Amino acid sequence: MTDQVPATTTPLLEVEDLAVEFTTPDGVVRAVDGLSYSVTPGRTMAIVGESGSGKSVSSLAVMGLLQMPPARIVRGSIRFKGEDLLGLGPARHRAVCGEHVAMVFQDALASLNPVHTVGWQLTEALRARRGLSRRDAGKQAVELLDLVQVPHATQRVKEYPHQFSGGMRQRVMIAMALALDPEVLIADEPTTALDVTVQAQIMRLLGEIQAERQMGLVLITHDMGVVANVADDVTVMYAGRAVEQASVFDVYAAPAHPYTRALLRSIPRLDQKGGGLAVIPGRPPDPTSVPDGCPFHPRCERAEDICRVDPPPPSIPLPYDRTAACHFAEEVMNDARG
Repeated sequence: MTDQVPATTTPLLEVEDLAVEFTTPDGVVRAVDGLSYSVTPGRTMAIVGESGSGKSVSSLAVMGLLQMPPARIVRGSIRFKGEDLLGLGPARHRAVCGEHVAMVFQDALASLNPVHTVGWQLTEALRARRGLSRRDAGKQAVELLDLVQVPHATQRVKEYPHQFSGGMRQRVMIAMALALDPEVLIADEPTTALDVTVQAQIMRLLGEIQAERQMGLVLITHDMGVVANVADDVTVMYAGRAVEQASVFDVYAAPAHPYTRALLRSIPRLDQKGGGLAVIPGRPPDPTSVPDGCPFHPRCERAEDICRVDPPPPSIPLPYDRTAACHFAEEVMNDARG
């Protein structure tokens, strides 16, 4: 978790009422439905949820990387320092997202070009965006690898992605994202498929760099354990919607949505030995056929008749400047407090 930043700090990135849909052979899929959040300097917003909840689609929309069609942004705004990115032309959008908002993708091996050295890939943006000479860009590439703690950086810039381990490739991806000194970094499952020791190293590295540069960080993950260690604020997504938004302390102390509570129960705990892991029954809804009422009601232990018929308001206000999209949010929160 980063050092506390005053709540009055002007947001760097603001996503408001974002809705994204895809046209598919099986019908229209609403992948993101009314998502809103903001990120301020030096703070981390974790976006959490199971696969298919809309986390990655929302980040690709911010970066302008959705293929349209079949994707379509139906409504909403994405603002960087007050400038609406959705209203920009392609060149200006690339300029903003190329220099001020950067992204670390979850599959480093697929994201790196196998036929170019790591050094070539690190220097490409520096030469194109900053006009650096090959020599100066090469020096900065070495410095970037040093920054992300890749040993023997002078030698390793000459190597190819397949010569790096999974953890080292992820460090290279972080170095590429940081090359142009972005003010916002979006990290999409940055520790997927890495062992727990390497996961901890990568997350600690991101935290150190963020604190040094006072970046805003958007962390996309399904791992509630990682969120507990690094996040300041949390947005929990289900079926394309934000079902709970709060500080990380409030989410863990007293979740206000049954889905959040179920996610927290599913975290393995060292102080509980024997027996099986808690699981969330059922599966996330088919995106082409989201159930009526609350999308989570078929899997919810607290579901009542109203949940099967009426969707809850998207953001029911709760104490401590938090919201939850549940008919019984206050009761769930109070039950969790015991």
